[in-house]
Amino acid sequence: MGDIKNFLYAWCGKKKLTANYDIRAAGNKNRQFMCEVRVDGYSYIGMGNSTSKKDAQSNAARDFVNYLVRMGEISASDVPALGASVPDVHDGSGQESGGFGNLPANGPLPPHLARKNEGPRRPLLRFLE
Repeated sequence: MGDIKNFLYAWCGKKKLTANYDIRAAGNKNRQFMCEVRVDGYSYIGMGNSTSKKDAQSNAARDFVNYLVRMGEISASDVPALGASVPDVHDGSGQESGGFGNLPANGPLPPHLARKNEGPRRPLLRFLE
């Protein structure tokens, strides 16, 4: 996860900007940390949380970099992948094909989408009429 922080740091360096991280404890016993990252000249605040400060910073940096991609400041192909990369699936028509939105075609469906494919549910209890 540290790669994304280095990526944001390098991008800020090229633009002569600085990324400012603000970390604070959030939660009670669970040792949860919340991090905000701000970059001079941008009104967006990247947010991240985790059980470790380092991961909270990485999550905040990832959020801010995703914002930069959405705004067209950075190309999505330049951003380091979080883990294993998802291959692009093409069906020959020049458009990406996937089951739902940006999901890969060969992966499992998220639970909320898999539910829709099961059909109607029967009630567990039947009340007397």
